[in-house]
Amino acid sequence: MKKAIIIVLLGVGGFTAKAQIPQPDPDTTAKHFIIVASIGNLQEASAGQLAAQKGKRPEVRSFGQMMVKDHGQAEQLLMQLAKTKGYNLPAAATDGIQPDLNLKNAGDNLDRLYVHAMVNGHRSTVQMFQTYATTGKDPDVRAFAQRTLPTLKAHLAAIMTLDKQLNAANK
Repeated sequence: MKKAIIIVLLGVGGFTAKAQIPQPDPDTTAKHFIIVASIGNLQEASAGQLAAQKGKRPEVRSFGQMMVKDHGQAEQLLMQLAKTKGYNLPAAATDGIQPDLNLKNAGDNLDRLYVHAMVNGHRSTVQMFQTYATTGKDPDVRAFAQRTLPTLKAHLAAIMTLDKQLNAANK
């Protein structure tokens, strides 16, 4: 009888302990997506500002200006979304992001390095947004990804065209 009582108490104790463990956020990927998207927006805008100021080719300067404008607007919407969701984002994801040092020190190679970085960056960003837009669990974050995706795809198409132009000019 004592064994039965001990087994029952241990069993109930095990269930009680399990119930007290806090459950994780069911969609931690939403906050992660917002953090990564914010960093991307800030990187694109800061690199775009550098390209707009120091780019040699007018097409590079124009694309840089578009990055500042479009990613600045996307960042504002993203921060509103994060606030609505109650997400406290780390300062590293929301402030003071500078262009890559290779870009800052590129000199005459700025156009080529900037365009190359934008092709690679926009490919990965489009992939990330495409993934969340189709499989993301949070409907508000998924809607943001869906609304932003066409602009990102247009950026990718534009920078790929510019990349081809630069490659043809260098041959």
